[in-house]
Amino acid sequence: MASLKAYSNTGATAGDAQISDKIAALKVNKNLIWEVIKAEQANARQGTHKTKTKAEVSGGGKKPWKQKGTGNARQGSIRSPQWRHGGIVFGPQPRDYSDGISRQKKQIGVAHILAKKVQENKVVVYDGLHLEKPSAKNAFQALSKITEGAKLQTEGREKKKLRKNSNAARHSIAVIMASTEVKDAKSLRNIPWVKPINSARLAATSLFYNEGLIVSKAALAEIDKKYSALL
Repeated sequence: MASLKAYSNTGATAGDAQISDKIAALKVNKNLIWEVIKAEQANARQGTHKTKTKAEVSGGGKKPWKQKGTGNARQGSIRSPQWRHGGIVFGPQPRDYSDGISRQKKQIGVAHILAKKVQENKVVVYDGLHLEKPSAKNAFQALSKITEGAKLQTEGREKKKLRKNSNAARHSIAVIMASTEVKDAKSLRNIPWVKPINSARLAATSLFYNEGLIVSKAALAEIDKKYSALL
């Protein structure tokens, strides 16, 4: 078993948490991670882009001038592509971007992303926010102290305030919670630089593109059990 640093809501260290060596010592397959993220992003595309061709643009049924005798170049329609407001040639048409990838391959890819984060020391554990009711303010204060204690934020960005314009410049942090931690999820979803993730539905893109992962102890137990069994 490998050890991950655990932090309290005050940002102080609170011992260690254990994660299986099957994940922590996994040889990361970068090509697999790329395939999984590419497929996930492709499947998120709607593919509803559309431009009108000459046949679809309204009007243009009448020949603008006679074929000969005017000195102008011959034209058959004011909706031809060379005309202003004419049809578009080779423009985007509706299409399906979906990239078929098996469920098992996606889950193994997620396990490789987790392994990469663990090996880069970008995964820390916390023992829940322990909120009496959903509160973005209290969640922000606790999470700021955890990120500061774990040094997950770039220097100079850790003092950005909640709901300020400068808040957008802060690097994103992914917080993984168990399905039962509803109050934590509701409290964190309004903080711009936080990505709340349900441990039962880990997305490769959200896991990969962040400055670090903060995982609750309950979520860590679920993740360890699920993904170590796949490897």
